[in-house]
Formats: sequence, C-alpha cells, structure tokens
Amino acid sequence: MPGKSLCGLLLCLVWLFSYSEKGEGQVLSLAIKSNMQTSALSFNQANWETASLSGANTSGDSFSFTRGVLGLIGTGVLPKVMLKAQSANFTYTPAANVKTTNVVTADVLRAEITGVTGSDGLTSLLSSILSASHPVTLSTTDKQLFDGLANVALNLFGSDRPVTLKYTVSQAGVKQFLKAAGTYTLDLLYTGYSALGVPNGTVNVTLTIDVAPFSLITGLQNVPRLKFSQASDYSNGPQANPVQQLIGITSTVPYQIQLKTAYSNLLDQDNASQPVMLVSHIQTQAGAMGGNASPIPALSTTAKPLLSGTSALQNTESIVYRMPAQYTGAYLRTGTYRSPLNFTVIKYDGTTETVTTDLFVDVSPIAQLSITGPVDLRFLNAEHYRRGIHTDMLAHLHIDKNSPYEIYAKAAGTTLDGTGGSISLNNLIAIEPLAQSGTLPGIPHRVTLSSSYQAIITGAEPAMNKDIALRYIIEAANTGRLLNKPAGMYSTTITYSFTAQ
Repeated sequence: MPGKSLCGLLLCLVWLFSYSEKGEGQVLSLAIKSNMQTSALSFNQANWETASLSGANTSGDSFSFTRGVLGLIGTGVLPKVMLKAQSANFTYTPAANVKTTNVVTADVLRAEITGVTGSDGLTSLLSSILSASHPVTLSTTDKQLFDGLANVALNLFGSDRPVTLKYTVSQAGVKQFLKAAGTYTLDLLYTGYSALGVPNGTVNVTLTIDVAPFSLITGLQNVPRLKFSQASDYSNGPQANPVQQLIGITSTVPYQIQLKTAYSNLLDQDNASQPVMLVSHIQTQAGAMGGNASPIPALSTTAKPLLSGTSALQNTESIVYRMPAQYTGAYLRTGTYRSPLNFTVIKYDGTTETVTTDLFVDVSPIAQLSITGPVDLRFLNAEHYRRGIHTDMLAHLHIDKNSPYEIYAKAAGTTLDGTGGSISLNNLIAIEPLAQSGTLPGIPHRVTLSSSYQAIITGAEPAMNKDIALRYIIEAANTGRLLNKPAGMYSTTITYSFTAQ
C-alpha cells in the first residue's frame, strides 16, 4: 500500500540520523577546529636542486574530527571537508633589489591527508580516513578533500582527533618559484560539513613559500682548448676543441658573471711565463639562451662582464674562444700552454663567488715542406758556354715548421740522364739560397749538388708560411763538360728534406 511504503521510508530516515541519550547510534559529525597553523616552505641555495628535480612538500597543518559514536553503516550523505584557494595566483612580494615580477598559479600546489593522531588505540582509523580522502590540486573551486567514513563500521570514542595534511609543490611549480626571490603567499579555505551536508565550520590558512635570494655557478663542462695542429691554423686561427665550453647558472635574483685570467701571459708545463704568449690574444663570446651576453675582445687580468640576466634556473650557456690569425706567430714553439680562468658571479648583495678552470693552448709539431718547379738550366748559345748560366727560383721552397729546422738537398743519382746519354753531376751544379724578401732564415750554405744530403739552411728558427728562393748555377769553368754531348734534355730529381736521412 502507498501509505505503508511512505511510512517505512520515514522510519528509515529517522533511524539513520536519530541520536540516543546514551550516545549509541549517533552518526559521525565533523567540524574544522582552529588548530591549523600557517604553513611555510623555503627554497634556498642548499635545497633548490633537489626540489627542482622532485618537487617539494611541507607538513604540519591539521584539522580535527568532532565526533560521537558511529553505530551504523551509512550510504547516504556523510561528513566531508572541502578545500579551495581564495585566489588563482600566489601573492608575490619581491626580495630586496629584485624588480621583476613573477606569476605562480595556485594549481602548482596539491593537498592531501597523510596521517591521523590520537591515543585511544583505534589503529584502523588511519586506513579508514585515508581511504575516504582525496589528494586535490588547488584552484578557486571547492574540491572535496574528505568525504566521510562510508562503509566503515567503527565505534569512535575520545577527544578530537587531529588529521595531518601535506602540501606538495610540483616540480614545474618549484621551477616557477625559483625564477624570482621573495615571498609567495596563498590563502586557503577549509570548509567542514556535517552528516546532513550543512557547513559547520571554516578555517582560513595562509600558505607561505619563501624563495631565498642566491646566485651560483652550478658547473663548468668541457675544458677549453685552442689547438694548433696544421699549417692552416696559423693563417686562420687555431681550432677550438671542444668547440664550446658550457657553464651552468642558477639565480633567483638579477646576476652578472664576470671573467678574468689569473696572469697576463700563458704558462708552459713548468709554470714558466711565456712573454710573447699573451692572454689578450684570446677572445671569448658567450651564448644568450637565458640571459644577456657581452663579448670580450681580449682576455685580461681585469674582470670583464660575460653574462647577465634577471634570473636563471639551471641555465646552460655556451662560451666559445678564438684567437685571431694576427697573433698566431707567437705560438711557434710546440708544447701545451695554459692560463687559469676565473668566473665570478656577482650576487644581489654585492658578494661574489668564483669558479676556476684552465684554458689551454696546444701547439702540436707541424713540419711541412713543399716545392715549386721544375728548374730549367738552358744552354741556348755560345755566350752561355763562355760565361756559365744560373736560374733563380723565387718562392721555390715553402716552409711551415713550428720548431727549429734545417734544410737538406740531394740528387737522386750521380748523373744527369737524357736521350743523349748521361752527364756526371760531380761538381757540376751549385745551389745557393737567396734572400727573396727580408733576411734568410738561419744560416745559408752554398752546396754542390750530389747524391748525398747537404745542408743548405741550418739553425733556422720556427717559421710558418715562409718562402725561400734558390739559385741553381753552372759555372763557366764547368761548361766544358757539356761539350760533345748530343743536344737534348738531361735531368735528375732533387729531394729537399728537414733531415739528412
């Protein structure tokens, strides 16, 4: 009958929410207590790296259940807690000397119930509460953090039981906070609802995140080296290997990085200063992925700006080094030379921090000797036989040698050979170095061509892109040895070498 059905329904509702004077059959109610405190989290030079990689959290706030006895298993409307942020973004107060702005949204923050405390021995209560809680990402819309003890048959006695909350900042959120030092605050609103779905308490909580002002160089990768390994490095400038150096920067405030060298001259392997090898020969230029780069046209012992920016989080900037060709003539001694480099970050408060590495210049042995030809000695008339002849070969030998050297010459055999037979080379042809422009390198020697090596230059200092002229001579006294020879071409091959081997 309709009447009986209606009555049965009313009886069920009355039974579900009825209260007993003995305290039995009472449903769980929930009220937010005012024992919640302002929560704070700090990012600083000591913890920024761990936080930026994994996120960060803070625990400590708690709310308490105000309850009687839960004597029934309920499936209807049970107590709940709602949470929301009272603004879409954190309120940002810049640190001193920070003039930038930074926007961090509330949704970088997550809240969740992580524990319950009390002394009445109800160990199963923790798992019951955790099963009814939900981690929430903060927004200006109410989100359900806790939805009551559905399907839990427990008798709960004792005083209010604190429930612990944890706030977690996402990895992306940490990186956003670290863009600018200062204080970030966000007001949170907790609202508790009774079993009847009626609000019965609210608590305002302010979450504070402090970002300390700091600037630091987080690492230097790739030791810079300028390499002389082939002759073209002297005409074009040495090769950088690696091509660039990498520098890591993290700063929550405006920063500047300066660069200087420890000495005016490069040092050799024995730490002896090299007077002609100046650090000012070297230029540098940084990239500008996250900041502003200032080229340094000449390194020096005076600090010069290299990089600057408003903030940086694990920025990796590239630095390239080069040496203009006009200075390469100073690097004509093989060996490895170095200069300490000091990278100094200027912090917001004027204090500094310095990281040091070495810049190397490697000069590898280079020995290249080339020749132009062929050489013609032509007897075309009687005058040539009477007076003898000579041929001057300008820029005949080309030298690239970055260590002291000597030059030797020899013929392939003891004769000039041709279609008309052979002519002995013995004391026939002389070779003499000529001063083509400027002075000759080392000590020149006139030699008579033979099948043995003979020095035409000794004691020469290192030289790159050096040309030497030679004169080939048949004296008048020796021309008679060519008489009665069939007309034709007679030849031999001449080898020039840095060694007599």
